[in-house]
Amino acid sequence: MADNQKTELRKQELRHEYLARRRAMSQAAAAEASSRICRNLEDFLAEHWRGGAVFSYLAYGQEVDLRSLHPQLWQRGCSVAVPRTIGLPEGLMQARYLHADSQLEKSSLGVWEPAASAELCPPEQIAAALMPGVAFDKTGGRLGHGGGYYDRFAAQLPAAALLIGVGYEWQIVASVPQEDWDKQLDFLVTEEKVYTF
Repeated sequence: MADNQKTELRKQELRHEYLARRRAMSQAAAAEASSRICRNLEDFLAEHWRGGAVFSYLAYGQEVDLRSLHPQLWQRGCSVAVPRTIGLPEGLMQARYLHADSQLEKSSLGVWEPAASAELCPPEQIAAALMPGVAFDKTGGRLGHGGGYYDRFAAQLPAAALLIGVGYEWQIVASVPQEDWDKQLDFLVTEEKVYTF
């Protein structure tokens, strides 16, 4: 078996295991951990944010829910953008500005996202990207759902943009299999702490 096939097989195994663990989380446990992660992110961004938009997301399933973070960012004068998928099934997404009164709709993938009429946030305006994942490691590796959406989007961001993983402490594994196109994180924020890479 070729190395790239072994890497893909290991990714699939990790996805299967860690998505099952995430689905098994109670809503109460996910809400409590999400609240703690949002507080850690708020403190982190208060220290590191120097202007520009923060690219966030709207949680799907038991992903870390960042809804309580968004009003805190708006109060600081920070613009918040979230993904809107385009060109399915090619795995492309755009950043669209999110406001308290934004109209949302469900994508064909079942993810809430801004309506097509929402204002586009150019990638060059993004100073920090909050990136969910299925699993993470302590060297900046991130395993997504396998569609490549976040890796392709992160490749469009300015070199100075911070790539910040957002996950539960239990999602940290010894090593996430990486391929050339996988983007490395600068930080990982969990309910326990902030990891710097």
